[in-house]
Amino acid sequence: MTLGRRLKPQSESPFESGEAVTLQFEGRTIQGYDNEPVAAALLAAGIRVFGRSIKYHRPRGPVCLRGHCSGCLMRVDGIPNVRTCETLCRSGMVVERQSGWPSSGFDIFRSIDWLTPDRLDHHGMFTASSSVNRLAARFIRKLSGLGEPPTSDPPAAVGLNRFSSEVVVIGGGNAGLSAAMALAESGHEVVLFEASNHRGGRLLDASCCIDDPARGLLTGWSVFNTWKSKWENTAGIEIHINTPVLAVYSGDHLEVLASNPKQTFLVDAKRLVVCCGAYEQIPLFANNDLPGLFGIRAFDKLISAYGVVPGEPVALVGDSNQTLQLAGLLSDRNVGLAGVVTNQRDGELVERLKGKNIPIFHGRKLVRARGSKWLDRIELAPQDQTTADLVLDCKSCAIEGPPSPAYELAHHAGCRVTFRSSSGYHVVTDKQGQTSHSQIFAAGHCAESATSALALNHGQRAGLACAISLSDDPKLTKRLDELLKQEQDAQSESDCPLVGGEHG
Repeated sequence: MTLGRRLKPQSESPFESGEAVTLQFEGRTIQGYDNEPVAAALLAAGIRVFGRSIKYHRPRGPVCLRGHCSGCLMRVDGIPNVRTCETLCRSGMVVERQSGWPSSGFDIFRSIDWLTPDRLDHHGMFTASSSVNRLAARFIRKLSGLGEPPTSDPPAAVGLNRFSSEVVVIGGGNAGLSAAMALAESGHEVVLFEASNHRGGRLLDASCCIDDPARGLLTGWSVFNTWKSKWENTAGIEIHINTPVLAVYSGDHLEVLASNPKQTFLVDAKRLVVCCGAYEQIPLFANNDLPGLFGIRAFDKLISAYGVVPGEPVALVGDSNQTLQLAGLLSDRNVGLAGVVTNQRDGELVERLKGKNIPIFHGRKLVRARGSKWLDRIELAPQDQTTADLVLDCKSCAIEGPPSPAYELAHHAGCRVTFRSSSGYHVVTDKQGQTSHSQIFAAGHCAESATSALALNHGQRAGLACAISLSDDPKLTKRLDELLKQEQDAQSESDCPLVGGEHG
């Protein structure tokens, strides 16, 4: 079993190779690259524990690698609570862990979790005396904090760039890019904000597959390269990456507030298309917060974007084609596999894994992860039971969970959302992508598009509908009607999604 190594870059990867840089991590020199986040460099160097949880001081590490969890928070250049999964490496950068005593690696207060197996009610402790209670409260606040105040100067205030645009698209993934392209080709100016450092969304997952009726099964990378050439040669699209949208204000007109380290944007927009995607989640089981457990897409990103293997052998858990595809890709790159836990029993991808002699476990579910500071093994039980009957030794585990739609900005703008027990809250739209707000459209996984192929189609659909609302062009109406008919025909031909079993 090994922790932390790098793979050779893939020639067909859409990610550019960066320049080598060195970081300082608690007195140790770490090598990284200026196109990869700090978290990837630390995982490649075998760093296990990134921090500790606030109350029970359980070990913490990256989970989603997209800035949506708190597992990667560290102190960087004197600034606390920096998301190292979104912060790119820079030569001379000083990185420190910020919780635990005497250190995050060896934290005495980890004993709290063992000494209070049921729960720790700190609100009811030391309440007999008000003086003692005040002293205890001060100690507990110190115990549960995340780091010290900044020691470096705060960043300088950035300027405000206020302007108007016909349409603002939030999200540069499958649906957002598709919507922006449809709008720009219709003659409308579009400003697109993407929160991450890369545009492309799920198309950047090496394990993403899209079933095209005309060309067969396509990789996400091939579709991404096709779309990249399109948007680079289409006038009217202004794209800002690493620029999250902070708020949407809807009144007499729409105002969109977005910001990055260089400037803040306040855009007056006639229309808004929300394509915020979804958050990756880890399913519920015992010790599902143990470092070494990753979401499927997070693990794909580590391997395909940065060539980092955090630990071997790797176990994969999930029923989608993306899980099986990722297992095959790992095997092709000589990454050690402990096995694949899936309920898929047939199909090309399953046969491919069998041909590689990769262990496949059917009819089981993950019930517990084991390890001290990092994952050592997972325990599996039959689907209808809770007692484990099988143990897999592994140093990393990529797990598929139901994605949680990112509905918040649309809801903040006044759009109707609804709840489903299988997927959580999502933005409600009609078949054209229109929300309950007359000026706002939505598409993609935030609006319950179940697959990458559907997100592309629904993004184009919402873009066309948005364009029609700005200028009632019969040609655009005809294109939209044809697209809706194609979707209806595709659904009637097969009960399966356009992407076989891909969940987000």
